Amino acid sequence: MIKKLLKFIYPLLPNSKLRSIILRFCGYTIGMNVYLSSTFKISDLKSRKNNVIIGNRVSFGPSVLIITDSSPNNSKLFKLFPLESKDVLIDDDAWIGANVSILPGVTIGKCSVVGTGSVVTESIPAYSIAVGVPAKVIKKINPDEL
Repeated sequence: MIKKLLKFIYPLLPNSKLRSIILRFCGYTIGMNVYLSSTFKISDLKSRKNNVIIGNRVSFGPSVLIITDSSPNNSKLFKLFPLESKDVLIDDDAWIGANVSILPGVTIGKCSVVGTGSVVTESIPAYSIAVGVPAKVIKKINPDEL
């Protein structure tokens, strides 16, 4: 009951540190100095835990959605498309732009950037910039420049 209440209160919290604390309490792994906008959302089954792992210093733009579980629920389509349930990992120092959707089973590598409006259907390697629907790597970042 308290977890449902916390998820309701989450968007009303005034700063990112409090939002990180709430998500940790709900069972997610959230690193240090993570920026979470008030419109950040995780779509998952309530019975799973530790299915989202976010590294240190990750920054999320407004309206980012992480999806860890997906199915057509009670539709007849369920026979063709059963529940897909996979973890999502976002490594240290990633930057996720506004309105990005991240699908089940995706890993976003260290120091990677995902451009605004992208839909991440496959993992993004470390030190990459990815954009589009579906997101594709368009540029590599030189780690020596960081």
